[in-house]
Amino acid sequence: MRLLLAMMKHETNTFSPVPTPLQRFRDWGLHEDEAVVTAYRGTNHPIAAYIDLADEIGAEIVTPIAAEGMPSGPVDRDAYTYLTGRILDALQNQGPFDAALLDLHGAMVPQGMVDGEGPLLVRMREIAPGLPIGITFDMHGNMTDAIMDNATVVVGYKTYPHVDMYKSGLHCGRIMLAALRGEVRPVISWGQAGILAQTLRMGSDEQPMQGAIAACLAEEAHKGILAASIFGGFPMAESACSPMPATRAPTGFMSTSR
Repeated sequence: MRLLLAMMKHETNTFSPVPTPLQRFRDWGLHEDEAVVTAYRGTNHPIAAYIDLADEIGAEIVTPIAAEGMPSGPVDRDAYTYLTGRILDALQNQGPFDAALLDLHGAMVPQGMVDGEGPLLVRMREIAPGLPIGITFDMHGNMTDAIMDNATVVVGYKTYPHVDMYKSGLHCGRIMLAALRGEVRPVISWGQAGILAQTLRMGSDEQPMQGAIAACLAEEAHKGILAASIFGGFPMAESACSPMPATRAPTGFMSTSR
C-alpha cells in the first residue's frame, strides 16, 4: 500500500497587517520529504498518527511537505502555490497512491482567494479522480462545499485547547484504512447553522461547545456513524477580496456514516 501524507496549516486573520510569506512557514515549521517523518514522528499532530498507522500496516509513504505558519494575514500567493505545488507534484509524479491523508487547518485564506483548502482538494481530484482523501481539521476550520465535495473522510478536533490532534489523526486514518479494506463505505453529510461563534468562547469544557461536542460523541456511539464533528469556525478568516459566500458560514456540522 502507498500513502500520500502531507500537512499544510495556517489560521489566517484577514484583518491582520502581518504578512505571510513562505518564510513565515519556514520560521515556524516547514519540512520536506524524509525530514517530515523526522520532524513529526512522536508529536501530537495528526500527521504523526498517519505515520504510525502506516508503520503498523507496513505501508510505503510519500511525505512531500509538512508546513505550519503562525496566525497572520492572508498567505502570499507564491507561498500558497509552493505549498500546494509540493503536494500536487507528488500526487501527479510519484503515484499511484492508494489514499491520501492530509493534516490541514481549514481557515487558510491566500491572497485573492476565499479558501485555501478547498481549491487544493479540487486540484487533487482533477489529478486523481478516484483517490480516497482523508483529512483532519482544526475545530476553527471554515468548511466549504469544495472541501466536503472532494473529501472521503473528514474528522475535526474535539478539544480546545487542542490536545486531541494525534487522536483525531488516528480516528481519520483508521476510518480510511477500514474503507480501503472494504469494511466501510464513508458518506459525508454536513450542514451549517446561521450562528457566528466567538473564537475565545469555543472552549470544549464550556458551553455551548461542550454540549455540541457531547452530541457529536453520542452520534459516534451509534452503529454506522464513523465520525461526527462540530466546527466553530474562525470568523477572522473573512475574505477581504470578495463577498463571503453562504457556503463559508463559520459554523458547521459533519458526520461520516457507513
